[in-house]
Amino acid sequence: MPVDGVPSRTKAPLYKRLQRRFFNGEASRVFRGMAVLAAGSSLAKLVGLVSIPLITRLYAPEDFGVMAVYTALIAMLLPLMTLRYALALPLPQHDGIAMNIMVLSAGILLAFGIALTVILAVFSAPLLGLLSMEFLIPWWWLIILGLLGAGIYELLTFWATRKRDYKIIARTNVTQSLAGNGVKIGLGLLIAGPLGLLVGQLVSKSGGIGTMLHAFLTDFSANWRHVRYRRMVFLSKHYATFPLYRVPSQFLLAFAMQAPVFFIASNFSTAEAGQFALAMTVIALPVTLVAQSAGKAFLGEAAKAGAKDQAKLRRMTVDVIQKTSLMSLIPAIVLFWFGEILFTLVFGDNWQMAGLFASYLSIYLFFHFISNPIQHVFQVVGRNDLYFQQVLRRAIMIVCVFTASYLLGLDAASTVLIYALVMSIHYGIVCVIALRTVGWRFHETEQRG
Repeated sequence: MPVDGVPSRTKAPLYKRLQRRFFNGEASRVFRGMAVLAAGSSLAKLVGLVSIPLITRLYAPEDFGVMAVYTALIAMLLPLMTLRYALALPLPQHDGIAMNIMVLSAGILLAFGIALTVILAVFSAPLLGLLSMEFLIPWWWLIILGLLGAGIYELLTFWATRKRDYKIIARTNVTQSLAGNGVKIGLGLLIAGPLGLLVGQLVSKSGGIGTMLHAFLTDFSANWRHVRYRRMVFLSKHYATFPLYRVPSQFLLAFAMQAPVFFIASNFSTAEAGQFALAMTVIALPVTLVAQSAGKAFLGEAAKAGAKDQAKLRRMTVDVIQKTSLMSLIPAIVLFWFGEILFTLVFGDNWQMAGLFASYLSIYLFFHFISNPIQHVFQVVGRNDLYFQQVLRRAIMIVCVFTASYLLGLDAASTVLIYALVMSIHYGIVCVIALRTVGWRFHETEQRG
């Protein structure tokens, strides 16, 4: 009702307020890009999920073991193939400068590919035998193709991020899943052994290269004239923190991801390790589908703002933290209180312990979900040393947790609970350091409030 001629202001419907909250402000483009990437990633994972029951009937467990080792080896060696210069592609303001980084990265990738081909062609048997990977000796050439394919796709993905063409990334994610699983099924029907899985995995990591090359061919042709050897040398020095900090960071990340499962398997039992692995898979799903997509979109938008526009970068970072907090709060609460019930209903009575682990890990989920997108701030402002410190601290904290568990004789559930709490502290620290990096101060928030 109007009062004294002044119309009363009614509260907007909830969906309108949520729409304004999530799709207005500095982070609006981040979340639109995130939605596109998350949709593509979700569909790709759905294709893989539907294919698993058929694939497991075509291949023996040992074939899956060969594929797992092959995939892990590619993941471990891939950072070396471009020395992580690819991460700098979204950062320059001018496409000509970015093109020099692209050629520099491609040159490093080709050089490492040729060197590794010569090494494995001559010494594949002793080298893979030394690493207890004798079963990969007949397929050493697939290691080369896997590294080159994944490296080229990674370069093109970061160029797409630079151009904020999130749709093509989402589309190729789906293509990779369809083609990769199709190859696994097709070859599994024709031949025995792990070859079908390995070729399918190769396709699933490198498929979409042709689509991206066709989409960005005009860009590459227009900017090729800017490529100069001196510029590449200058840029290799200017972005030297990427190989200096990002390459070892990837190895530390791999260690941090695998150490908990190895420790639980060796100190408790393989059954409890399996329970923990399932819990981590479920916990990692929202981070993989949503938070990592938000991170790619955040990187694309933050790189456009640049380190010089710190005020805009600060607003964007705070806005993303607020919105990811809201998005992760309800799933974390539900999993915390009902983890055991949900896991028993979905996976069966044998997975009750995984539900208990998941309820503990939901604390970790909340903080990991928030910190995942904004860690790209360190990349945008050129502070890869800070990123390396975060990864190193995480690895040290994990070692401390499981060493203490071993010395104190804790059971698996207590160990997982402590692990979740310590990792929550770690990711909370990442958020604080990211905010401080962009110049955020708590007292400024109080004054604005």
